[in-house]
Amino acid sequence: MSEPISASAVFGAGSIFKGIKFIIVSYVVSLVMIALLSALIVYTSLPEAFCAPAVRIITFFGAFLSALLTTRSAGSRGWLLGAASGAANIMLLILLGMALMGGKMISASNLLMILFGAVAGMAGGIVGVNIQKN
Repeated sequence: MSEPISASAVFGAGSIFKGIKFIIVSYVVSLVMIALLSALIVYTSLPEAFCAPAVRIITFFGAFLSALLTTRSAGSRGWLLGAASGAANIMLLILLGMALMGGKMISASNLLMILFGAVAGMAGGIVGVNIQKN
């Protein structure tokens, strides 16, 4: 019979600080990608309707990336740590957006974004634990 998994074993203090660091890294990468998207829209004939779906894809890629980087050194349970990292990435993004722009916190759209962030994080976590850290 397997032993129960404690929260400290999965989400230790070191993991939390690494997770925050990698969320910041994913935000920087996302900002660069959004700047490139902006340049494409301004300097090409790319329609503005392309912007909203592209920003969502970049946002979920950021959740995937933060989970991948966070779980690279984890030996197991990448899906769980990745889901937590992806959801935290999106929740922090929503909180930052609310602080800067105002708005309500609990909405169907925000809850759906957090869910999709957790799914993207799960995928990133699964990939992350299977990548050898050099």
